[in-house]
Amino acid sequence: MEKSNIKNIDINYLNSIGFKKKQIYLIYDLIHKGIEEQIYTKIHFPYHNIEHIERVLCYCIWILNMKISKSEILKNVDILLYAALYHDCGRSLIVSNKKHGIVGAKIAKEKLKRNFNNKDLNSIELLIETHAKPNDIVDFKNYKFTESEKENIQILSNVLKDADALDRNRIKVFKFAQCNPNYLRTNEAKEIYHISNIFLKKYEEAKSKTRGIE
Repeated sequence: MEKSNIKNIDINYLNSIGFKKKQIYLIYDLIHKGIEEQIYTKIHFPYHNIEHIERVLCYCIWILNMKISKSEILKNVDILLYAALYHDCGRSLIVSNKKHGIVGAKIAKEKLKRNFNNKDLNSIELLIETHAKPNDIVDFKNYKFTESEKENIQILSNVLKDADALDRNRIKVFKFAQCNPNYLRTNEAKEIYHISNIFLKKYEEAKSKTRGIE
């Protein structure tokens, strides 16, 4: 049964890496939205389940907190979190790895059309599509964004791609599939990489606590 584990992660640890209580509850709410909508329930990829999504959301928040602490101002970070929630929803046995971003973006836009305006929906589409591409540069197509908006979306894209990459260290069997810090895009993700094993350990401990209260 799908569950959120964020509330069972050691709160002192989460506080020590900069997580605020409202951010913990935000991740919890987003994951339960995903569970209620059964976004990942029928996706049979053991490395791309709701737990992967929760950890990617955690890494996104972690990176954003570090950027804020450096007085880096980012706008519309909510579109990043929703893009993170839906980023792998396009995966299926009949969709290639390269195309799951395109499929997932269409699904996300349809599901979120009542929650966001067209510009934000287009931004979410671009973030989800770009996360699955080897090229880091966002293709803004014919969408009308200002240069400032494009710069902001590119940064958010880098954050999502790095958050997704950091969670590759969950893969224990295939060492070649783990995160390579040399390919991380943000300085914050490179800092997190060296202590991400602690986060993974705390997350696994939280899973045991979650199972214990079922």
